Amino acid sequence: MKISLIAARAENDVIGNGAEIPWRARGEQLIFKAFTFNRWLLVGRKTFESMGKLPDRRFAVVSGSGFRCEDEDVACFASVEEALGWLSKQTDEVMVAGGGQIYRQCIERADVLHLTRIHAAPEGDISFPAIPASFQRVFTQSFNSNTNYSYELWLPSQAD
Repeated sequence: MKISLIAARAENDVIGNGAEIPWRARGEQLIFKAFTFNRWLLVGRKTFESMGKLPDRRFAVVSGSGFRCEDEDVACFASVEEALGWLSKQTDEVMVAGGGQIYRQCIERADVLHLTRIHAAPEGDISFPAIPASFQRVFTQSFNSNTNYSYELWLPSQAD
């Protein structure tokens, strides 16, 4: 199963401030929508509660507190390992969509990083983890908006 991480991060690697995203960049959420449409998303409970259940997506929610949801499009797990094991029998790709703890647990296992770089440095208490040295940015596209941003595609470096 392919593991893809998708995140928007600021110039200072901030991805959140509590349950809030500390910026509003018009158009940026369309990238998330396009890449996650009709996919399984792996998220932590706080991220799931913050974003809510999005249409045309299925969720694997990791919670250490015993969180449960009766929705048929939401599966709940006690750990990332348990979720990934189950997801490997459901799909050929999972989109890891946060929060910070889930990204930290999955980044070393990732096959692809879909990152939006927000060209600002807001205050925040949740950061995206360091990108492993084994990854290289292979594509960038810039967007002008009320807050400018760039989409970046990162893949593992190929051995020569």
